[in-house]
Amino acid sequence: MRIFTDEEISALISEPKIAPNNWFSRLEAKDKAHFQHKEKEIDIEGGNGNLFRIIIRQSKQNILDFSIILTLQEKDSNLEYNLLRFNGKHSSQHTNKWEKENKKQGHTFSPAFHIHRATQRYQESGYKIDGYAEVTIKYSDFSTALNQFLLECNIKYESDSAQTSLFEGGAL
Repeated sequence: MRIFTDEEISALISEPKIAPNNWFSRLEAKDKAHFQHKEKEIDIEGGNGNLFRIIIRQSKQNILDFSIILTLQEKDSNLEYNLLRFNGKHSSQHTNKWEKENKKQGHTFSPAFHIHRATQRYQESGYKIDGYAEVTIKYSDFSTALNQFLLECNIKYESDSAQTSLFEGGAL
């Protein structure tokens, strides 16, 4: 498994990605029997030829408990790397393990909307690539999180006409 630098991670996240006009309706739904959430995913290609997967999970009980994930798919293996994860309000607090280990202030936060970002330091320390998270006010529900995610991940549509229809219906 390789270690990505922070610069490589930023470049992958900002790499232009083109989604089909009807990509949201084409997300493959997977009802997780042993879990209390629904999940959908779709693969898209980046402008530099990288393969990405967008994964969307949403709680069946709490509409504010969701994850929207950008994953890099390694071409020559089955390895996947979570680069960016927009989370809703989960019921538990979050601890940034590297920051706690290095006695940094504010390493723990209560349930809140938050964004997980892949970091070089987490990989080098043996933690999950996207273990670091920050509280955010960039979104307040699933729909605004999805809008912000598409913006930050540089995901465009085959034509501009699909943009208004993408969010009709809101949640999964």
